[in-house]
Amino acid sequence: MTYPRRHFLTRVEGVHDVAAAMRQIDLVGPEVPRLRFRPGAHVVVRVPGDTGEARRVYSIWSHEPRHSRLSLRIALHDAGGPGCVWARETQANDRVTLEAPRSKITLDETAAFHLFAGDETGAVPLLAMRAALPKAATVVGVFEAPGAAEEMPAEEPLPWVHRGRASAAGSRVLLRAVKDLELPPGKGAAYIAGESDTCRLLQRLLIEGRGFLRRSIHSQPQWTPGRPGFGAGQD
Repeated sequence: MTYPRRHFLTRVEGVHDVAAAMRQIDLVGPEVPRLRFRPGAHVVVRVPGDTGEARRVYSIWSHEPRHSRLSLRIALHDAGGPGCVWARETQANDRVTLEAPRSKITLDETAAFHLFAGDETGAVPLLAMRAALPKAATVVGVFEAPGAAEEMPAEEPLPWVHRGRASAAGSRVLLRAVKDLELPPGKGAAYIAGESDTCRLLQRLLIEGRGFLRRSIHSQPQWTPGRPGFGAGQD
């Protein structure tokens, strides 16, 4: 049996670029203040498609109930699918329908320390989670982007490494960077997000090479080559 998804209409309040290939889209609407979700959540956006609406998944950067505002940060790339077209072309006062936020990964507040690792797409949910931790929390991590221009700014930054022209799929650059991290003592929790093969490689490294328990690793694949709308489910 299938059930109707809860969905609601929002209006684009503003659009601006926060990095060379990262765009922030601020959405407002009467339902936004009532949303309840954990840091690192995502929403399905019903963007215009060739034959109606296409469902695309985007990570939530911030939620400001007082201003009825929900902000998404979206990695821009050259593919010509409906999600890419919407992210590049939408502007203030456009209307768009969202589905209720969902969470796949969430913070483990009992962990002795927190490790974050991902590519530029994974940095959106992971840095949102990082910002939700207490100031006294012990945090390590590293993110990967093509170059300095693609690094995403944040109030609580973590180091970045650059892959240049190397593939982001199954990234050896990020894998080496995580392998070289100096870990604090105690049982930590790890949060990884980004390209699907990279997430699998990082999970294996953390278990086999860095002593993490499998249940302490929280992974969220953001995308995979050749699969537009990855993670959105079926229309």
